[in-house]
Amino acid sequence: MSSPPFTYRVTVGWIRDLASEPIPNEEWPSIRWDDRLFADQMRFLEVQSELGIEYNLVWGLFVGRSWPAPLKNVVDDSRAARLHAFVEAAHARGVKVLAGTGIYSWGFDEIIAKAPGVSAGPRRVMCGSSPAAWDWQRQVLDFVMDPAWGLDGLSMQSADEGRCECERCRPLSPAEYHAALLIKCAEYVRAGRPDWVVGQAGWGMRLENAEDLPHLRRISKAVDYMVEVEERSARVPGRDRASLVRAIACAFGSVGGVFVEPPMHWDRLRWFAPCGLSSARALKRLYEDGGRACEYFYRPFANPVEELSWRTGARILSSPQVSAEAALAEALASVYGVSGSQLDGLSDWFARAEEAYFSRSSFRLGDGPLSLEPLVWPENPAAPGPPVYLLNRMAPAARADYARDLERLRAELEAMKIPDDRSKRNTLLCIAGTLQDIGKPA
Repeated sequence: MSSPPFTYRVTVGWIRDLASEPIPNEEWPSIRWDDRLFADQMRFLEVQSELGIEYNLVWGLFVGRSWPAPLKNVVDDSRAARLHAFVEAAHARGVKVLAGTGIYSWGFDEIIAKAPGVSAGPRRVMCGSSPAAWDWQRQVLDFVMDPAWGLDGLSMQSADEGRCECERCRPLSPAEYHAALLIKCAEYVRAGRPDWVVGQAGWGMRLENAEDLPHLRRISKAVDYMVEVEERSARVPGRDRASLVRAIACAFGSVGGVFVEPPMHWDRLRWFAPCGLSSARALKRLYEDGGRACEYFYRPFANPVEELSWRTGARILSSPQVSAEAALAEALASVYGVSGSQLDGLSDWFARAEEAYFSRSSFRLGDGPLSLEPLVWPENPAAPGPPVYLLNRMAPAARADYARDLERLRAELEAMKIPDDRSKRNTLLCIAGTLQDIGKPA
């Protein structure tokens, strides 16, 4: 028997996360939007539409780290035309476009530096008690809501840079503070664009504490869905996530258990990190707990293993009754062209490959992002960073053992007959890149 799909099937990322070409010499997040990236987006939209993922949530449509002050000449004519073409292409495929939007937190560096009275401390956040800050936040929302862009909604983040700790804001608990900001902004958006989807992702927020539930309920009445990035509510002893899901008024979701954070600076065939089964299993558990939303992160399809992992989890969002193994098999057929005994053999191979990393890594399913390189490398933010998913998440002995497993897996794959030879060759290059990184000194 089929089960209803997740209500909010959202794929999300910074605009270049799905790019087939890296940008090795710029600071994150680059929002460069060129012809190659646009072609990558078109391919991604095709697969997204094929698998029934209804929403595409983009961070960096307009700005990277900072809205300009004053809020004028935000984008040039070329970028505006590119945005219109992207939205039209999405709509033609039945996909709705949402804008990632910082709430008093991400995106206000220049405003904080230039506008008096918007910030009351050293953090890169605006003050939740400041009328001047609200005026700037309102301007940003007005800009994003302009019907000329053709957007279908937004997802809000209020905590990824922290919160204001001034004398006026400090008495509020974190949940109470963020609830005040999110509700105010959600109600403003509802008044201006009642047709829009309004989501909220809890980067930097905690949702598992029982004493915060009244504030979470208030947020849930103002938004369509709420996403818990790190699935702590599923780990609290003596409680269960299902009770939280029942207690709130909107759809509850996650980021799918694990997503490999696309490294902006790296060649797309440098890493081999299959995680489709883990994502699919995490999404099935979320669905069983009553969750009906997910912000499921982009993958660069130039890496065939990343496309495979993305497709595997995405299948569960549209068809929760499908087993994780069946979702993987369908993805393998699409990416590698296998069937019959070839499909059985490659399914087993990928299951063992995924287990080889996660059985040795400190990453736990539900931790959220798995960074391959540091998102921002302090030593040189505009250069490729070290492979922290290997160096920081495994002891030296575990890395050596993992390398031996990868050598065996590589030999097995080389001996397999795979219809899509290009995907096979690129997968072998991914393994070679990982082995090279393991061999580098820690």
